[in-house]
Amino acid sequence: MEKSPEDAGGSPTLFQLSARAVTANMEQLEEDVWGLPAVILQGLLPLLNIYYLERIEGAAVRKGLSTQSIWCKLWNDIMKSKPSRFGVSLQTVTCWRKKFLEAFFHNVLRGVLDVSSDRRLHDQRFSPLVHSSRHVSELTICNKQQGVRELTPTVLQCLTQSVETLKFLHLRSSDSDTQSALRQMLHHLIHHGRVHKVSVLSWPYPDTQLLRLILTMSAGSWQPDPDSPHCTLCQDTAEAPPGSAGQSASLSALLSLQPLNISQNGARSPLPHNNISSTSQTGPAHRTQGQHSQCNDLYDFIFSVSAMGEGVPEASTSEEETGIGATSPSGAFRFRSIRALNLHNVPLTLSSCQSVCLLLRSWTSLERLTMAYNDLGPNIHLVLDALSALSRLPGCSLRVFSLSDFTTRVPMLELLHTVLGILPQLQQLSLSYDLESHIEVERPGTVRSPENNLKQLELRFPQDPVHVEHFMCVLKASPSLVELSLDNATFPVADDLRRVLQVIADNNIALRRLRFHDMKMSETHHEIVHLLNHSRLEEVTFSFCRLFEMESTDFLAEFVAAVKRNPSLKILKLCGNRLGNDGLCALADLFSSDASCGIHYLDVSSNCIKPDGLLRFAKKLEACGKIKLRQLAISQNLLDRDPILAHEALQSLEGVCCVHSDSWDSSQAFADHVSVM
Repeated sequence: MEKSPEDAGGSPTLFQLSARAVTANMEQLEEDVWGLPAVILQGLLPLLNIYYLERIEGAAVRKGLSTQSIWCKLWNDIMKSKPSRFGVSLQTVTCWRKKFLEAFFHNVLRGVLDVSSDRRLHDQRFSPLVHSSRHVSELTICNKQQGVRELTPTVLQCLTQSVETLKFLHLRSSDSDTQSALRQMLHHLIHHGRVHKVSVLSWPYPDTQLLRLILTMSAGSWQPDPDSPHCTLCQDTAEAPPGSAGQSASLSALLSLQPLNISQNGARSPLPHNNISSTSQTGPAHRTQGQHSQCNDLYDFIFSVSAMGEGVPEASTSEEETGIGATSPSGAFRFRSIRALNLHNVPLTLSSCQSVCLLLRSWTSLERLTMAYNDLGPNIHLVLDALSALSRLPGCSLRVFSLSDFTTRVPMLELLHTVLGILPQLQQLSLSYDLESHIEVERPGTVRSPENNLKQLELRFPQDPVHVEHFMCVLKASPSLVELSLDNATFPVADDLRRVLQVIADNNIALRRLRFHDMKMSETHHEIVHLLNHSRLEEVTFSFCRLFEMESTDFLAEFVAAVKRNPSLKILKLCGNRLGNDGLCALADLFSSDASCGIHYLDVSSNCIKPDGLLRFAKKLEACGKIKLRQLAISQNLLDRDPILAHEALQSLEGVCCVHSDSWDSSQAFADHVSVM
């Protein structure tokens, strides 16, 4: 709590006494306070509690005043010691008001913050949850879903207008009343709100029933009450969120107005054109985020219903059609569903994987799917089968797919070919594995890959050697590729990697961002220079690729010359390549007056650079005059060998660019390295 002048040993001023009287009577004086001159209002703002400070924001902005420093102080005083689960670096905060109130909401909801502990947080005229809920764009539910039962209809009404991302973290089983409240929350925020992304994270032993509840509601499935033709999950009109008034009462009428035929194979047939339009089929996936037209508000939460009879729920797919021995949600209506799903560190048993796949088969509004460390094992075939069925449906929106795990039962490049074959519409694909657990089978015949629409491809290979013919086939079939990232790719012979680099230079002319990590590239110098000379790359990363580990003076000169001649290159990352002092000084030539490149970000971290080498580099940059370099990363180098010289070098660099450094202990790092050799 702030100290009063009396607590500090002084007497309050007349202004402070007047301001205290005003803040104590804000209920009657609020509008008059808004009209005060800026110079008076500026002194009054720090004395307001968070409720009136938030309400006065508009008036303060109109008078040219900022409340950011006050919200920042509130954060440091109140939230700094609280557990943070909201994932925002303090250096990247753009609005302290939103950051404070969003964290305030979560901490009050979870019961870890007592509002009576600070006069700035307590006001009987306001509900802490209602007042702060309008600033919650990412709602995080943890552990046993603490606080979910505190989400009253009024709080939910505010959250439906603000929350765009739902995050479930470290969930555990909960009682039936909590799950019922969770169902209501999901229904409001997803089916009637603005939520377009759901993440389920770090759930080592997921409760199958709870997981199915979250996924089913996210996919837009709802099991209706057999005795009621309308949505029993909706609150009464008086309690319902804005935009949903009257939905319960009119749902049965809507079913007859907007039928959607379900064919034998589960594909949806086109809707006849009418005055309502076809928003129920394509609505959420194609709407501009946050914009709702008046005519769509009432209808777009339903995106498919059966035409088998007026008011009859959607026909379920038979067990034979699903192919997985599970039944679909029989008698389920389909509501507005989320567009991005992230399942990270949530192991899926056969049963839970079948549930996920059953939903995926018809989840046409899903645009982004991330599955990470789900311990799929052989269940990966169920996922691929479900995605194949989804891809064949009209209106399939899936464009981004990320799949990672410890092991894969399918060879990496075979999996890559399969995914591109069943999802030709993909624009971004990421596959990441540590180990391959399979018996390698030689595939006869010529390897072919149909042309795809990939713009971004990220691959982290397991330890097994890469089959170069398979990989080059994919590269040649990806003419639209803009970004390529390869991690831990091991080739049987150096010539295989040379061929890959040649294919990239000759075929992937649209490539703008290229990243190689943890690969041996010390024998591909000629191909690297050729690639730099014959590309329009804007960002190049060679991290821990051992580029300069051998006697490579000639290569270094050729590398610098090639980069200098490339006018499109803006970002160069060379961390972990043993540049040393001489290599770093050679890079200074990239910023000479005759250079065509426009490098504004350079990363030379982990390159055995010593203080004297950094100082030489700094002096060479100073001699170049005004340069385009804006950021320089030099972390984890040997700068602790001579702190005084390192300080001098850093001071010189500060006049040239922004330097990202650290206080790395190189001696301890060397000892750790020796201990594991």
